Amino acid sequence: MLRELKHEFKISDPAVAQLAGLVKAEDNGDIKGVRIFVSGSGCSGIQYGMTFADVEEDNDGVMKFDDVNIYVDDQCLNTMDGIEIDFADGPNGPSFVFNNTKKDDSACGTCGSAGGGCA
Repeated sequence: MLRELKHEFKISDPAVAQLAGLVKAEDNGDIKGVRIFVSGSGCSGIQYGMTFADVEEDNDGVMKFDDVNIYVDDQCLNTMDGIEIDFADGPNGPSFVFNNTKKDDSACGTCGSAGGGCA
């Protein structure tokens, strides 16, 4: 069942504004919002990604903003504790940044691809 997320992770106002702009620019009535996923993990670290979401899954949580919904499934939500998503200007230009405020270098877990979920 789709449920609203409130404090599981943080997302900055500039990141929300950028995501809302990307969804609007796509101009596709099928897009429900943006999905956050994990594309890898283990000893090399978790890699986060985002894609457009055209389906609300039963195991999704959602952060609702005025112009965009941010979806993450239950399994990958476990990796989001302490994550702050920002949109910032970096050495390679502006981009989304996933900052882990609770980084633990000693952990070594496993997590599947966007379609495979987390374990």
